[in-house]
Amino acid sequence: MKMKKRHQQKLVVLAVVLFLLWNVPFVTIFDVDFQILGFPAFYVFIFLSWLVSSIVAYSILKKFYE
Repeated sequence: MKMKKRHQQKLVVLAVVLFLLWNVPFVTIFDVDFQILGFPAFYVFIFLSWLVSSIVAYSILKKFYE
């Protein structure tokens, strides 16, 4: 099975967005002395963005296999 171009493009866009989100200039925004539910904002940002990207990738790949 060959993946359609639009699915490939969506996954590439997701990878680029993650690269930009986890790059130093953007990550330093969340490197502050602030806590969310007892966790540093930096860790919350990293794990929430990872979780959201995993869900988005799963939904893209699920559409591919349908």
